[in-house]
Amino acid sequence: MKMINTEESSIIHSFQKSSAIGLYLHIPFCKGKCRYCDFYSVNCDQDLINNYLKHLKKEIKKYSLAWNTSPEGNRVKLDSIYFGGGTPGLLETEQIQDIMNFIIEELSYPLSGEITIEANPSSLCEEKIIAFKKAGITRLSLGVQSFRDKELSFLGRRHSAAQSLEIIDLLERHFDNYNMDLIFAVPGQTLKDWKLTLEKAISLGPEHISLYNLQIEEGTPLAKALENDEFHEVDDALDAEMYILAREMLISHGYQHYEISNFAQKGFQSFHNKIYWKLRPYLGLGPSAHSFTGNERYSNYSDILRYINELKDDKLPIDKRLLLQKEDLMAEYMFMGLRLLEGVSLSDFSEKFKIDLKSYYKDEIEKLNSMGLIEINNRLKLTEKGILHGNSVFLEFLP
Repeated sequence: MKMINTEESSIIHSFQKSSAIGLYLHIPFCKGKCRYCDFYSVNCDQDLINNYLKHLKKEIKKYSLAWNTSPEGNRVKLDSIYFGGGTPGLLETEQIQDIMNFIIEELSYPLSGEITIEANPSSLCEEKIIAFKKAGITRLSLGVQSFRDKELSFLGRRHSAAQSLEIIDLLERHFDNYNMDLIFAVPGQTLKDWKLTLEKAISLGPEHISLYNLQIEEGTPLAKALENDEFHEVDDALDAEMYILAREMLISHGYQHYEISNFAQKGFQSFHNKIYWKLRPYLGLGPSAHSFTGNERYSNYSDILRYINELKDDKLPIDKRLLLQKEDLMAEYMFMGLRLLEGVSLSDFSEKFKIDLKSYYKDEIEKLNSMGLIEINNRLKLTEKGILHGNSVFLEFLP
């Protein structure tokens, strides 16, 4: 195997300053793209999947080789593993087992024990659910999105509400930790429709629920349909009403609202996602995957063939790099940390950046406090009003 070049070495070894990192693997395959999705994905093709997984292992090996032969002798530990996509649930059970075995052999087993895989109801069956658990998957994130078939059709989903219920029944037999993704503010959706979906979700009792208002992203089929006046977007007032209703219903049924879009039963907060929100390092593998070393962000090529060809040439498939200055890191620490309902610890900020938070952001704090959007004592966090206007708060901390 060739030696890694200087640029690759500087990236790979920068992770060794961290005691543990999160690992994200992008599985970019789908049977078809949902109308709202702007994540990088390609059509499911078994030959391409096999070729991709071979080169994914090569990417893992390049990091492993560098870390295991480092003169510092500091082998990087994994805090968590997350298979995202695309639709990772489309992988065959043998493929997931093979990748898991390779990660454990080349890197390290997650210290938290949280290993998540995303899946859609249409990509699962009982045999696959059992095999995923056997492979070491401890948490499954299911893209339900709605229990109303009309809404699923509008979104371009490939499952029905009935299929979701069948898969959830199977999940509950074999997993004691799963997340349910739901989307609201879907054009044509009424408050009553949303309430019915929430009632069904709560009755099923998933350990974790993630809620997202529909974002119509540029370049998606939904964006084109909107340009052609095929539908009207949900107005902001109804969007907010749906969010408030969801929050009230979930909290009243014992879910902890711990992040703007996320609710969990006690003990089931997403460990992996908190790595992002707390600005801790993570390694992203696969096409379009992003990584954060602690002071630099970089991303892989958003092209599976380019990704494969770079690795064939024994190069990391890195496309863009961004070195963050101290003020950039402080800004990210603030607007990511404020997504968490616990907010940002003043003492943690001071310890990390050697700056007093209240002094550095004096003007921003005074403005937001006067608007009733934040509260501050030993932590700076969003108020009830601030939760509804989070984006306005976050913008104040951008450099």
